[in-house]
Amino acid sequence: MEKSNTPQDQGGLERSVSLFQATVYGVGIILGAGIYALIGEAAGIAGNAIWVSFIIAALIAACSAISYAELSSLYPKSAAEFVYVKEISGSPLLGFVVGYVTVVTGIIAVSAVALGFSTYFKLYLDTDPVLVAISLILIVATLNFSGIQQSARVNTLLTFVEAAGLIFIIFIGASYIGDVDLLVFDAGSTVSGESGWKPMMAAAALIFFAYQGFEDIANIAEETKSAETTVPLALLLSLLITTVIYILVAIVAVSVVPAELLYAASQLDNPSEGPLALVASTALQSPIGGNLFTIIALCATANTVLVLHIVTSRMIYGIARDNCLPDFLARVNRKTRTPISAVILATIFCVLFTLGGSLGEVANLTNVGVFLVFFMVNLMLLVYRYKNRRSENMRHTAVALALNLGWFPVLPFLGALFCAAMLLTQFWQPMTVLGISVPIIVYAIFITILAVPIYLLSRKRRG
Repeated sequence: MEKSNTPQDQGGLERSVSLFQATVYGVGIILGAGIYALIGEAAGIAGNAIWVSFIIAALIAACSAISYAELSSLYPKSAAEFVYVKEISGSPLLGFVVGYVTVVTGIIAVSAVALGFSTYFKLYLDTDPVLVAISLILIVATLNFSGIQQSARVNTLLTFVEAAGLIFIIFIGASYIGDVDLLVFDAGSTVSGESGWKPMMAAAALIFFAYQGFEDIANIAEETKSAETTVPLALLLSLLITTVIYILVAIVAVSVVPAELLYAASQLDNPSEGPLALVASTALQSPIGGNLFTIIALCATANTVLVLHIVTSRMIYGIARDNCLPDFLARVNRKTRTPISAVILATIFCVLFTLGGSLGEVANLTNVGVFLVFFMVNLMLLVYRYKNRRSENMRHTAVALALNLGWFPVLPFLGALFCAAMLLTQFWQPMTVLGISVPIIVYAIFITILAVPIYLLSRKRRG
């Protein structure tokens, strides 16, 4: 019988990711996640003011990015959020709950983006979108297992494809800017019928899904060269690059195609092309543009599924290595240097959540977890700064230093405040699972509470 391959046996993960690769990694996961899959859903909520929702979401993300940048330089390890909370709070249970929520959020995000992939794939083959999403997840899992460098190369290639696609949209649609009034904030929501700031905030809550990714750079810290400096820089660079692209694409999209048509194109049961493919075909006044862009959109969403799958499996690996999950999940394959058991477990649960089949609901469920995790990360930086307020060795990012009040970090405080506000106000719409319809926030609370018995059972088994 072959001896199990533990991290100790194999020397851990391969440390080979550069600043360029880490930044491209972050840009790739951010760009592919929301702008392709959810811009139609968000346009249906905010209308022509969708670009304002992107700005709101970017500001919230930027505040949290400062916390990740600083904490990642202090704790450059896999399972980043779990490590931050456990080390700073001194509570392994609280750290596990946050790590667990991060894993579940990653799993649901994989499902949501895989379903977004199927909204574009339907143009080529009219088949069950859930089956398409599951097939993509299985392909990505195989690539993830093959090794981090193989995955990084594929990610780099697909990132340039998806970035080129968005720049293509901006280029062909630039002449349409000015055809609609982008400053009319009371046009009303296609989804709810409401107008004013409420739809813009609701769209920002959904759009925040599009900014997921910058924080996941911290979870490949153990595979990154000079992680203490590379990871913070990659975090901030990837967020800055994608924010500029997002705002321009949002303005072009509603200028070329009415918001209600973008929303219709995003629905899984709509046989037409996806939302940005519709923008391309309309701007070029030819179906060729839509067909070409659909291929780009497929590459983009597939790329995001790949990166999310990698990050989630590394989070499971990191928590298990720290003795908070069964030890078989910390095994590293001798040949590929990847956490095989964690990859398999992540794949199984990604497939299960994909069976839900509703893109908007799955994305919003993901966002509840993201806002909760970001709130805790921002809070942990506040606690860390307070505990070390008299220390001269604290490491701060340049942006954080510019916005400190003594030891008190203003941006992380605002990040925690924004995340708490979103959790309390934006996720009360109903979600139906197994025929039971309750607010999304209730499902999220139930999933979070499950972390406690899982932790206790894992610790008891190890003890």
